[in-house]
Amino acid sequence: MHRGILIIVYLLGLSLFTQIPRSFANDEKVQNITGNASLSENGLKHHGLQRNLEFSNFLEGWLTPWEKYEESKTQAHRVPLLRIVPAFFKREVRFNYIYIDDEDDGELDAHEWGLALELPLTLRIKLDVETKVLYTSGGTENVGVGDTRFALRAMLLESNTFSLSTGSVIDVPTGDEDRHLGSGVTTLGQQLAFWMDMGHRISLHSFLGVDVPTGGDHKEDANVDFLYGVALSKTFTMENVPVLEGITPFIELNGQKGFGLEEHEEYRLDILPGMRWDLSHELYVMHGIEIPLNGTEEFDKRVWFSVIKDF
Repeated sequence: MHRGILIIVYLLGLSLFTQIPRSFANDEKVQNITGNASLSENGLKHHGLQRNLEFSNFLEGWLTPWEKYEESKTQAHRVPLLRIVPAFFKREVRFNYIYIDDEDDGELDAHEWGLALELPLTLRIKLDVETKVLYTSGGTENVGVGDTRFALRAMLLESNTFSLSTGSVIDVPTGDEDRHLGSGVTTLGQQLAFWMDMGHRISLHSFLGVDVPTGGDHKEDANVDFLYGVALSKTFTMENVPVLEGITPFIELNGQKGFGLEEHEEYRLDILPGMRWDLSHELYVMHGIEIPLNGTEEFDKRVWFSVIKDF
């Protein structure tokens, strides 16, 4: 089964990268038309929030202050989802609640409260910080701080219709492993994320990544974890509805393959359908349920709930 999934991911990545030149060509046409209109009407050069970050101007944008994306009724909105790594940059603070049913081979249930800050520093650089508090119930009940994640992300390519970014991630074991509140291992990761406007306000999200543990004494753990995911979302604008400005249903497919195990290979594939509600004043609410597809014993299901505030 995992070979079929890897083939699908490979074909998807190939098709995405073949669309990059076409997307830039379309954006250049749009920007040229917009620029000419500005010159004819105001006699000034057009300046807007449209992105045009290419390899040809790769040295630009690293020191340019970040600005919000230009959005319209015809274009797909850049909407961060629950699990999949977003390729674009958003300035937001997020509160996450996750209920994990039968974690660690059914030994315990867990409640996780997380606080994440995503802070773009420039058009090409973003800093992420995420910390969490865990409550586990099983043989014994434990409450405490979990592991902490830091990420430094760089935008490689970006236009109005797609984003391609990479990120370096470090998971710091601030949680107590003996009390089932943390992994006890520092992990370094590298990620590549892609987002594309598919038309009709439909977005395609995808990412690839690797996690490499730098320590730990657990022989049953993998030496390297290969991560991948793909998701589809569609935004519907709500007109004449108080408070509610839009809704975005989505479905995520996330996988993980462990390499370097001594006894057996670890492979997991999860599906995560959900909904995002766009409220007024740049406030958003998301919820979803994550279900394993290949009979993993890590958990039976996860229930997600998030509150996001852009600023």
